[in-house]
Amino acid sequence: MESFDYYHIRIDKSVIFLVFLAVTAGIWEGNRLWDKWLGESDIATLWKRVAYNLGGSIVITGVVALLVGVTTAYSVLSSDWHTWILPVKLLLMFCFRVNLFLNTIHVIFLYVHHLDVSRQQLEHYKRITSQAQLQSLRNQVNPHFLFNNLSVLTALIASDTAASVEFVKEFSNVYRYILKSDEKELIQLREEVSFIESYLYLLKTRFQAGLSVSIDISEGCLSAYILPVSLQLLVENAVKHNVVSKTRPLHIEIFCLDNDSITVRNNLQVKIVEDEDSTRLGLTNIAKRYDFLGEDKVQVERTELFFSVTIPLIHMEPDSSRPMSGSYGY
Repeated sequence: MESFDYYHIRIDKSVIFLVFLAVTAGIWEGNRLWDKWLGESDIATLWKRVAYNLGGSIVITGVVALLVGVTTAYSVLSSDWHTWILPVKLLLMFCFRVNLFLNTIHVIFLYVHHLDVSRQQLEHYKRITSQAQLQSLRNQVNPHFLFNNLSVLTALIASDTAASVEFVKEFSNVYRYILKSDEKELIQLREEVSFIESYLYLLKTRFQAGLSVSIDISEGCLSAYILPVSLQLLVENAVKHNVVSKTRPLHIEIFCLDNDSITVRNNLQVKIVEDEDSTRLGLTNIAKRYDFLGEDKVQVERTELFFSVTIPLIHMEPDSSRPMSGSYGY
């Protein structure tokens, strides 16, 4: 308004104010409709859309400013178009400043929105990849395990009927857990330990004195969460990669020294010849899965005497219970 006074353009300030409101509303609505049309088009790139938006808004601003400016000048000043040039120029300057401000706000909004959409897509893809990795993790249950246990069951049926019934019960518990674990990405460690008890029963029946397992986990750890079948894979890897016999028994320890992680450790007596199919794919999948969850790294340690893997525990809510030691032996 001061500019109009400075150039001695005799227009009532209330009229100027109404003109400013009209052009601001016109630019706003024009940009909104233009942006809506761009949103419905196939322009997907953020900066390409910003460029189209800016170009369109400049045209819209010019049209609105000229239309409102010429109409107002003709109605308020005179029919002589020479008297319109200066006020229309001033109005154009004002309109382009308004448009610049609105476009700046709009670009910020677009960028934030695009960032949010990208984050949601990343989470979606991460979830899909995580589920695929988890499925791959579950599929690492060695097929030979099935045949080995069927062989053990066949021998038990012939020698000890009661033991064979118990074996079938634990065998069904193992595979029921594996199948149901598809429904969950995480499971409470308490349930995993219960599953491991059934799994270890099968291994002990097969290897007898060649295998010993101790579990020492506090109550605080049992209430935490873990990847389904992850402990089973670590135990299976220990059995698969090491000699297990009465003369050279394999000792496996599963323990939780704090409420943040759980460790599976075994004495190292590596097989001289290992199966080519015996890779560390299961361990790699566990590590990748924890990376996807944004948790601490899986720690692998190997010495001359021991091999151990430590995996993080996930606390879904603050743990207020007092840790209580409990131990199990196999």
